[in-house]
Amino acid sequence: MLRNYVAATTVLMALSNVSAAQTNQGAGETAEPELETVTVEAKFVATGATSAMKQDVSVMDTPFSVANYSDAFMKAIETTNVADLYSYMTGVRRGGVSGYDVSIRGFKTTQADKGAILVDGLPGLSGRFGSPPTFASEHVEVVKGPASVLYGQAQPGGFINIVSKKPKDTFGAIIDLRANSFSGGGLSFGDASGYNAGFDVTGPIGDGQLLYRMVAEHTDRDTFRDGFEDSQYFSPSATWNITDDTTLGLSLEYRKRKNAYDNQLVAPNKDARLIADIRTRYQEPGDVQEEEGYGGTLSLSHDFGDDVRLNAAFRSVNSEDTARGFDNVAVLADQVTLQRRARQQLNKRTYNYLDSNLSIPFATGALEHKLLVGVNAGIDTTDFERIQFFNGPTTGPNAVPGAGRLNVNVYNPVYGNVLPLSGYAPGPLNRRYTENTSAGVYLSDLVTLSERWKASFGLRYASEKQETEERKTPPLTSQKTDSSEVLPTAGLMFQPTQSWTLYASYATSFVPQAAGVQDAAGAANPFDPQTGKQFEVGAKLDMLQERLTATLALFDIKKENTLAAITCNAGVPGTCSQQVGAERSEGVELEVNYSPLHNLQVIGGVAYTDARVEETFNAPAAPLVGAQLTNSARRAANLWVRYDIDTGPLQGLGVGLGAFHSSEVAGSLPSASDRRILMLPSYTVADFALYYELGERFDFTLKFGNLFDERYFEGVNSTTNEVGVVPGMPRNVTLSWRVNL
Repeated sequence: MLRNYVAATTVLMALSNVSAAQTNQGAGETAEPELETVTVEAKFVATGATSAMKQDVSVMDTPFSVANYSDAFMKAIETTNVADLYSYMTGVRRGGVSGYDVSIRGFKTTQADKGAILVDGLPGLSGRFGSPPTFASEHVEVVKGPASVLYGQAQPGGFINIVSKKPKDTFGAIIDLRANSFSGGGLSFGDASGYNAGFDVTGPIGDGQLLYRMVAEHTDRDTFRDGFEDSQYFSPSATWNITDDTTLGLSLEYRKRKNAYDNQLVAPNKDARLIADIRTRYQEPGDVQEEEGYGGTLSLSHDFGDDVRLNAAFRSVNSEDTARGFDNVAVLADQVTLQRRARQQLNKRTYNYLDSNLSIPFATGALEHKLLVGVNAGIDTTDFERIQFFNGPTTGPNAVPGAGRLNVNVYNPVYGNVLPLSGYAPGPLNRRYTENTSAGVYLSDLVTLSERWKASFGLRYASEKQETEERKTPPLTSQKTDSSEVLPTAGLMFQPTQSWTLYASYATSFVPQAAGVQDAAGAANPFDPQTGKQFEVGAKLDMLQERLTATLALFDIKKENTLAAITCNAGVPGTCSQQVGAERSEGVELEVNYSPLHNLQVIGGVAYTDARVEETFNAPAAPLVGAQLTNSARRAANLWVRYDIDTGPLQGLGVGLGAFHSSEVAGSLPSASDRRILMLPSYTVADFALYYELGERFDFTLKFGNLFDERYFEGVNSTTNEVGVVPGMPRNVTLSWRVNL
């Protein structure tokens, strides 16, 4: 680990020397223009990121690893959803089909982790299928490491914050059109295609005291897995500048989505070599998922003078989704038959969260403070109703007596042999209602100790309550839990020059166990909350008028009191768990954003992450010790280069080239009864793009994703492991056209 840190530091020093040489060579010459425009010269990574400290603080004054990916970068790589950004984020990995399925610094999050993805700093996505659209995002910030002090419940790997587009005081409008198709993985161009259309308009009303913005997007496309997606997104927003010091904002959103139900691929015998063709889909043609969500955020900002500022925001989301189809359950002993389940599910979710804080800069003698005092609280509910849950046979003929065939062949699934879902028995049913109530009081202080030294301190008192009720199948039980914690954080920064920051920090996280969990004997949630601790040291560089930025981070994270599924004792219904011990992630990351010329940008990063099960509390879980955490790659790298021709007959033409690499990934964990591990192979995927700007109003992009048609697997779905292997997209082609009105 020390060798990795020294090597990465050497790289940073070399970059610094190159930059200094360029600065000296330019002495007395006309300075190059700053990168300001929306396309050619727009920065891929911004130097400010408010998510880490909840204040307007530079990344250089933040003792944590944080990155701010701009709208210009999202356009450069031609992504339409946030999850497609993950491959080009250092230390971040996609691990499923939704935006929630992400692994950060080796720790994966799920749809139960409401703090995995935030919108303007608050929990609550308007939909859980697919991924949030980037068209509605001004930029996307990633904060790595535990962040419970400011945000409450959070996994120790970090979180993603989507900063939505806000109204502007000058008129502007964009029409964004995309067409896409596939030309790889066994598909010919045009076999599976679709389009995406977006419209964004903003400006003032009257004298400019009131501003507006409307963002709308429609997607209709086929997938490479014989599926489809049809979605609509609409978000109107307004800003009222009540006075020069007081601003009130309101942002609404509506999202509706319908897509083919798809449990992804399976790995017979936990062997990746036995996975079927990536186009193989095990659900019936009529199986669908549908969702509809409404949300809104109300925000208030007031400046009291002397830079004392109040910020308050309230976010409310209400969504409903349904699934109707045939689930993947397990590969049977013959290794060619997939057991399926006739399933219908109705899920309802609500989020109501408030955050309010007061930023107070002041001085005590020679010390300068940026104090932040705040409270946040909220209630989120889930109402999950199992309408049908009937499994196919585990042995014998591939048929249910008196019913249609449920199971299918792994390599040649035949559709149409099933009855309608109503033709199968309901199976074991339930309706589980859960209410989570969170409240916290926090404070943090960024202290300037001297010209070169700064420190940060933070503290939170967190209170969490969970209540779960069974509302459908007797016995109609109810379980409650109540936990609290005091969480600290601290950091120290040394800035030998304005261009360098050396830092060390300590951070913590806290996630209570769900109220509905039980041990093998059926006892209701006897488990301690999950806690996380991180130690991080690193270096940050910002030179050449922000044209060269880099972050090197060395981290050690420990997550304690994790749970694992076990077999329930005889007579105990439901799913049982055991507290298995601790997980640990140690690693080093290097991220660089460099623009040696005003029309050339390079962004990239490398990461080494050793994420594993470190200890267990009991003998049955002993095989877990040392096992690599699922969806975590030990070695990963990413790179994107864009060059634009700004003079001559080819002016307006640009070229983009990118690649991302992942070493092999574990798709399952061993157990006492089965020590096999699914290992998904390493891969390197290359992307290529051509850009063309026609004046200031029109720009075109032609992108070839997965240029060499690499067959690869992104990871496994969070709860299904070897029966939910997520394949990466084969070679794909996207043509986009943007009009600035």
